[in-house]
Amino acid sequence: MFKHGRKNGACMSKKFLVILFVMLSISTLFANDLEREMIFKSGISAFVAEDYDKSIDIFQELISQGKVSWELYYNLANAYYRQGELGNAIRYWEKAKILAPGQEDIIYNLEIAEKRLIDKVILPDVFPLFKWYRSLRSRVNIADLVFYIGLILFVSLLLLAFIRYRLKAGSKKKSRLAWTIRSIALLLILSFSALALDAYTTRKDQNYAIILENTVNIYSEPDEDSKILFVLHEGSKVKLNKNIENTWMYISYFDDKLGWIKSETLGEI
Repeated sequence: MFKHGRKNGACMSKKFLVILFVMLSISTLFANDLEREMIFKSGISAFVAEDYDKSIDIFQELISQGKVSWELYYNLANAYYRQGELGNAIRYWEKAKILAPGQEDIIYNLEIAEKRLIDKVILPDVFPLFKWYRSLRSRVNIADLVFYIGLILFVSLLLLAFIRYRLKAGSKKKSRLAWTIRSIALLLILSFSALALDAYTTRKDQNYAIILENTVNIYSEPDEDSKILFVLHEGSKVKLNKNIENTWMYISYFDDKLGWIKSETLGEI
């Protein structure tokens, strides 16, 4: 009996230590979140006081600690915009958009900033339905789509269960309702799944950057003595294709313009 009591006491001690460890971990996480929130609010306060340099420094410090969110990127972009740094403003709004594609404030600010760009490309008109779909795909949040798919499946199963137990077996009304619910649920699930897959594959392989300097030359070779193919200006968005020792980057601008650019002039999204 004595030995059994010691074993129970040891088990209780281990359980207590585990619980204590969990509680300390939760307390540490809570304290870290609270500290981050206080630092973030100090950055907002600096922005409101029009001390944009301080606001930028505070937000960048949070980023260096890995404490990122779309709100952080969004407010950092706002500070850069007020400082007249169009390239960095667009860069961080784009970063915010990746985390929150459907946020209207981000989309609105990007539209305002893009009106100030020097480099403008007039794209050919596309069929309105395709244009609407591309806009939808760029704004959709994949996590939200997955949630809606689960919700549709759950609701349809509830409705089918309700029909099964409330209507008489073999009745035509029961069969029609069940078929209709299955068809609608399947159509919605397939549509949302296709949209989520298309959005995911479109974003996964895309690697973009923003021009941060006022004017940059795009060369035919990774050499400043090579031929200048064209010129880009601050805020323009380019696709990254290949880099050489983080010094030169092979980029494309709207697919038809290709060339080499100094990596230091770019801010990756």
